[in-house]
Amino acid sequence: MERGQSVPEGHFRNPARRDRDRIRYTRYFRRLSGVTQVAHSEEAQLYHNRLTHSMKVAQVASALARIFLIRHDIEPEYATGRRLGQSNQPGSSSLATSLDPYVVEAAAHAHDLGHPPFGHCGEKTLDDLVEEASDRPAGFEGNAQSFRIVTSLAARNPDWGCNVTRATLKYPWDRNDPAAEDDDGEPDKWGYYTDPGTNDASAFHWARRPLEGRTGQKVLEAQIMDWADDVTYAVHDLQDFFRSGLIPLDELLREAIGDAGSPDPRLEQFGLATNEELGPFRDYLEEKTDVDTSTFDVAGFFTDILQIFDGSPASLLTPFENTDAERRDLKRFTSMLVSRYLEAKRSQNPKYVKLSQNGPHWDLLIDPAFENEVETLKALTEFYVISNPVLMQQQEGQEEILRNVFRKLLEEAKDARAKDFPAAAIPSPYLERVRSSSTTDTPLYRIVADLIASLTEQQVISLHERLHGWTPGTIQQNLIG
Repeated sequence: MERGQSVPEGHFRNPARRDRDRIRYTRYFRRLSGVTQVAHSEEAQLYHNRLTHSMKVAQVASALARIFLIRHDIEPEYATGRRLGQSNQPGSSSLATSLDPYVVEAAAHAHDLGHPPFGHCGEKTLDDLVEEASDRPAGFEGNAQSFRIVTSLAARNPDWGCNVTRATLKYPWDRNDPAAEDDDGEPDKWGYYTDPGTNDASAFHWARRPLEGRTGQKVLEAQIMDWADDVTYAVHDLQDFFRSGLIPLDELLREAIGDAGSPDPRLEQFGLATNEELGPFRDYLEEKTDVDTSTFDVAGFFTDILQIFDGSPASLLTPFENTDAERRDLKRFTSMLVSRYLEAKRSQNPKYVKLSQNGPHWDLLIDPAFENEVETLKALTEFYVISNPVLMQQQEGQEEILRNVFRKLLEEAKDARAKDFPAAAIPSPYLERVRSSSTTDTPLYRIVADLIASLTEQQVISLHERLHGWTPGTIQQNLIG
């Protein structure tokens, strides 16, 4: 497992485990505790933030990787941190050299490092601002920023950032690749920036060099991490917003029982004949999501997961009141869902989540039925929370903060460029990068975007207040940290 710059690997951790640990100890990883997952990161202690989300994605992805290894008769010792390529078990070498649970964990730790303050709202705003400030296709994207942090910005190696192995690096295309486009043909997710004066493009091509036969395709470990990301987002955000009363899961489930029926007499007594919640949500699935409603019945899905739930149905079929019993049952429910989407209890012959081998390469296959289910759970948060008028009001203000801060700092950067001792509001180390940008050709808009993307939400709010004189703070208070 090659690194950009060779270093002694040591005897007690395989290279992928060192990648995971290096990312885990960066300030970029720590700052995720102050970055929105869906709701404002400091709004309530019960909500997941980007840090808790990333930790759970790593756990789920690593568990799925180990499940696959065991299903393919690779002994557990080869799934617990050893160098899997050393496996000499008959028939196992191809998968053993294609799948390392620590690579999956490292990728999961890294996947949200580049998310700026205010989540996807902040990401879209910074993308618009960078495009506005540049004279070429540039933009801002969370995955590309994560790649930039890991390969360049993280303060470990001056040329290679965290100096992680090739295996840990992820999205296999730039913003001009058709694979990066959304349904409307606009750039959506891409893996690196192509700005002059940056190392991003060369780092990307270095990372992908051994995979020239897989151009534009994700490796197996990235596919596993992405599925874990979807499952974790779907299940744990549902947990958050049912507890807080924003997702009326109890009413949806009761209307589903009334609509689809249930052979379980424990459930039938809760059925409702109304369609006040289920009807509009069903319309949303059909009109606004990728769920195939011609083959997927949301009422049947809801009653099915209730059937297999081994806790008290009343905990899910009545408004959540945060009792000890309800907390235990909700935890069991979310655990049951995660296990379902890993098929964790199916040791042999998996039906919905399995691997397919194509020569020396492996790919993750997810049955469309499971994809529909996970997309439906994600849609609950989109329908009831992300479109909530209060959240939209917050996002309007958050966009304004980012626009004001970006434009002010860009003006400061232009004034400070190439001056030996500039007086500027830009903090170190970004001021040094601005000074040297005239010789490195690094665009100022990229340096300013790097600065903003390194902040927590509270930091960018405080910086905005300071720049406008609303709350100046003290001269000894460095907001960047």
